[in-house]
Amino acid sequence: MDEILEKEAENKKSREQKNKEEEKGFRINVTKEEFEQSFREGAFYNKQTQDQEHLRSILEFVNVAPDMKILDLGCGTGYLSFPLACANANATVVGLDIVTETLKDNEQRAKEQGITNLSFVSYDGMTFPFEDQTFDLIVSRYALHHFPDIEYSLKEISRVLKKNGRFFLSDPRPNEDDETRFVDDYMQLKKDGHIKFYTRDEWMQL
Repeated sequence: MDEILEKEAENKKSREQKNKEEEKGFRINVTKEEFEQSFREGAFYNKQTQDQEHLRSILEFVNVAPDMKILDLGCGTGYLSFPLACANANATVVGLDIVTETLKDNEQRAKEQGITNLSFVSYDGMTFPFEDQTFDLIVSRYALHHFPDIEYSLKEISRVLKKNGRFFLSDPRPNEDDETRFVDDYMQLKKDGHIKFYTRDEWMQL
């Protein structure tokens, strides 16, 4: 009897895990479709997320050294990837994202502009397709609030980052007065894969 109950518990746990993985996969696919469309249309999404002064501040702050290998996580249209590569010709920049068609456009744009130290890689939204300790610097701007399993993604960041490597994160934070997380609920209506804006304390705990 005990063996039967134990087997049933194992099967239930397995089903629950499978359902969670399927839900993550569904979220990632929806996010991919929505962002491919947003990037194709361009103008409105760009107005929401692009800020030239902020971009300049990031480029100054990350302080790239020669021969660095840099990962731009959740790179989208390459808003950060292209300036990073252009400003640091002796470094190598790789943009990683789920938006396959957008990345193809990025590759074509880099080729047309003669930017040889920049490339783009697509992935499944979960496991990074790189060896351990590949990158000296990982940057991510306005992206991680879309990631369906943030704990796993942070483990992947740690895995592919070299010892003494650096991780730069720029992402919106919730308003301190938004105790009910109304903004998160509102953002999720857009169906672009928004998960959560994290507070500083929440990032530190992760």
